[in-house]
Amino acid sequence: MTKIYTHQKNLLVQYIYGECDLFSTLEIEHALEENESLFREYQKLKKIKNQFSKVNVSPSQKSIQKILNYSKRPDVAML
Repeated sequence: MTKIYTHQKNLLVQYIYGECDLFSTLEIEHALEENESLFREYQKLKKIKNQFSKVNVSPSQKSIQKILNYSKRPDVAML
């Protein structure tokens, strides 16, 4: 049973990211209709995915400046 549940959770992640083929999409949609626990898991994962899009993944200006300054050092330029 754990193997099946793990398979469904893996499919959920693929489904949320739009990476499922037609058969897998139908399989997971059916499972979501039939399994309330899996549906709750789907809702949680979807919420987490939406929160990821709010995360700033760009380096700070300070970090960029440090890298640029380091690259201008004579001992680094010689490499």
